[in-house]
Amino acid sequence: MRRKPFSKNFCALCGHACQVRRDLGQIGRCGALPQAELAAALLHYGEEPPISGLDPALGGSGTIFFSRCNLRCVFCQNWQISQPDAVTPNAPVPGQSTTTEDLAEIMLGLQKKGALNINLVSPTPHAHAIVPALRLARTRGLRLPVVYNSGGYDSILALRLLDGLVDIYLPDAKLGPAALKTQDRDPLALRLLGAEDYVSVNQTALREMFRQVGHLKTDRRGAAMRGLLIRHLVLPADLARTRSLIPLLAANFGPDLHLSLMAQYQPLHLTQSRPENFGDLPGLLRPLRADEYEEGVDLALQHGLTRAFVQELEAGAEYLPDFRRRDVFR
Repeated sequence: MRRKPFSKNFCALCGHACQVRRDLGQIGRCGALPQAELAAALLHYGEEPPISGLDPALGGSGTIFFSRCNLRCVFCQNWQISQPDAVTPNAPVPGQSTTTEDLAEIMLGLQKKGALNINLVSPTPHAHAIVPALRLARTRGLRLPVVYNSGGYDSILALRLLDGLVDIYLPDAKLGPAALKTQDRDPLALRLLGAEDYVSVNQTALREMFRQVGHLKTDRRGAAMRGLLIRHLVLPADLARTRSLIPLLAANFGPDLHLSLMAQYQPLHLTQSRPENFGDLPGLLRPLRADEYEEGVDLALQHGLTRAFVQELEAGAEYLPDFRRRDVFR
């Protein structure tokens, strides 16, 4: 049965389920408009090897950064385009409102530049606009795998509308479950991410993504063609609850899961501009230590997750974006 587009329905694209009517000018928690808003489109060489490619000569990932976000991570490295108003009240969000036609042409333009894939970053608030653009791009010759690179706070409704259009899911699993607490009311998730039910929504979303695409598969060049690759940013003092997340992922997805353990945490956004608000969480005010990251890597190996990608601690500074520059990654 052909699914109806949902741009005129009540918005339920993420766990917040604001139920706003964007076509009537209503604005939800993410602030997204009826049309998708783009902050940048470029070839990106700093993603995981299956996404950006093992050799820069292969082309890199055809990355489209969308403005706005359905989460409010206090340490967000993309805060300039996701939540600038958190630093400066009423600050305009960088980005350009884009039609279905223009978004499809941007995807095709990245393909012409030699991109390995089309990598949609922070797409959740704009899924209603991405669906028709992908369909149009496919009819006009888009052949590349499509990567849905989200914060992992996606609704089942949105993911099922994307079924068959997305080849690779690249979601975050930002936070593990708390011990002996109801995951729908998690004070730490509310404080760090702006979503108190993040863990339960995230785990449901990960299972649906896996149902659609299965484990990650690559071609002979090592480039991803289809499948699930989960990202987890290890935080200082186990504030991301890596110790509880990794056993859960291993139990749910098994040893063939591809996991990206990121070491790039450093105080950014509100943890940098308003450190006085996090005196009770001092780990947020310093970079990740080597021993903390190594504990996460060891835990993954102990639970059989040997298909894990690891980072150097210096990776965060090397690939820190600045959306005020023409060359976002220098």
